[in-house]
Amino acid sequence: MKPAGLLLPVIGLATVLSAAEPEPARISREISAKIREGLPTYQPPAKIDGESTGTETPQTDDPNVLILPKVTVEEKRLPRDAADQLMSRDDFKRKMENLYLDEVSKLGPLHYLLNKFTIPILSPSKEERGRAIYQRRELDRLLHVSDAARALDPDATKKMERDLDNSHTTRPAGGLQKK
Repeated sequence: MKPAGLLLPVIGLATVLSAAEPEPARISREISAKIREGLPTYQPPAKIDGESTGTETPQTDDPNVLILPKVTVEEKRLPRDAADQLMSRDDFKRKMENLYLDEVSKLGPLHYLLNKFTIPILSPSKEERGRAIYQRRELDRLLHVSDAARALDPDATKKMERDLDNSHTTRPAGGLQKK
């Protein structure tokens, strides 16, 4: 047997012996007891007669069993366009190209064949055309929302349109001060 083969049992024996030694406590028992004395004792919430909180849990006498209260987790929805902002540039470019080609294919196979290829200097790319379609759809959706808001409250709609117009005509925040 080679000498390196004897090294493995020696390492295993050293590992077992070191694992058998208990790890020293970080704080002493007296300090731990003083800390526990200062902590408040648990008092369950008082039940009002006839009312059920819905969080009743079965009680057990076993001290090793920890019963946690029921918790309801409500998932918050991501914004509508979150997937577009989380994807990589190449994936977004591919999505815009596919959006353009899908729109073109609705017009017929000949239209699709003629518009499938672009000339780089003379025409915008498929990605740019798809992005224009995407922006147009988003503006149509926002127009529909503003029409619904206009039907509910015309004064609020006028204020929103004025604020939208002012966002394009006023100076940006942090710009130079007018004299």
